[in-house]
Amino acid sequence: MDWDARDLVLVALLAIATTTDILTGKIKNWLTFPVMAAGLALGPLVTEWWQAPVGLGLAFGLGVVLWRFGGAYRPGDVKLVMAAGALVGPETILRAMLIGFLLNFPFALVVLTLKGRLGHFLRFCAALGRALLRRQSLSAFMAEWDSKTTVVPFGPVIAAGIVAARLQGWPDIW
Repeated sequence: MDWDARDLVLVALLAIATTTDILTGKIKNWLTFPVMAAGLALGPLVTEWWQAPVGLGLAFGLGVVLWRFGGAYRPGDVKLVMAAGALVGPETILRAMLIGFLLNFPFALVVLTLKGRLGHFLRFCAALGRALLRRQSLSAFMAEWDSKTTVVPFGPVIAAGIVAARLQGWPDIW
């Protein structure tokens, strides 16, 4: 694995994003937008010219789907993967997002346990199962549970997935 200036920017991005997401529940634009620009500027200096914009675009496309249709990401998470995608390119950001999803469930269980909310999560899962069996409207079901939801910061999991993908080549996507 070759190291270059992008890796220094990546480490700073992930450290600051993880800290702000844990402390404030947000990943700030003042962090992500300049890193996107830095990735687009540094990319052609160390790799093929198309790697940075394609990495950013792929992260945007997948991130928006996970935000708007899956609810897994929040807007700051989308911008975080876009900034990282501009730095690491399309293959690594795709691996990072896959690894992040593998890490998300165990991480969420730990956070819920530490916050004393694991029992609530298990009751939610049981209620969701009953609602699905009764063919209850999911929008009505979610309206009842939304006010009781515990938000788990996804930034640290995204960062862990990016670090893991950058340090090793599994899974080999192409």
